[in-house]
Amino acid sequence: MAQMNLFVGWSVQAATGYQSISPKLSNYSSPYASAYTNSESSTGYPLVVNGNYTWSVSERVVMGLGYERNLRRSNPSSQYFSGTGVTTTMGFKNQSQLSVMAGQLIRNDGMVYTKLGYATMDTTNATQNFSMSGYGLGLGYKTFLNPFQFVFTEVNYTKMGDTSVTSGTQTFKASATGKGALIGMGWQF
Repeated sequence: MAQMNLFVGWSVQAATGYQSISPKLSNYSSPYASAYTNSESSTGYPLVVNGNYTWSVSERVVMGLGYERNLRRSNPSSQYFSGTGVTTTMGFKNQSQLSVMAGQLIRNDGMVYTKLGYATMDTTNATQNFSMSGYGLGLGYKTFLNPFQFVFTEVNYTKMGDTSVTSGTQTFKASATGKGALIGMGWQF
């Protein structure tokens, strides 16, 4: 039980990696109701900071709550609107997530964990910027270097639900799917 206490308490993390966000724009109002958008994925190298609180559930299981935020924007990508002939760009910023986490101790100083959370982000570089929300899933592994410092890696998936957007006289639905991988370092208190 004493070894598991390494994972209990407050922690802060910083990580970087690679992410790809694929937007989808659809359901345009007339006269472009049959139009669709061919969207390129917006990519980038995130800089994610995170704060967590973790508590013990049993000898080898922990639960936690965390908040994370990406401090960098994703690169704008092209959006081509068929039927209108318009090309524009869209990127993403202010990505954040409030998560609940469950972890399983697999070694005295190593743990696998999953997380599920409420995610939000804003568009950037679009003709009419807007906010989106949805859910995020993650799977990771962390191991301690010493009693206060650890390294971790995780893979994440984010799904932003349909958001109604009005741009000028046009209305449409927007959604997005994100995928990414992170590697980072953290400090346990």
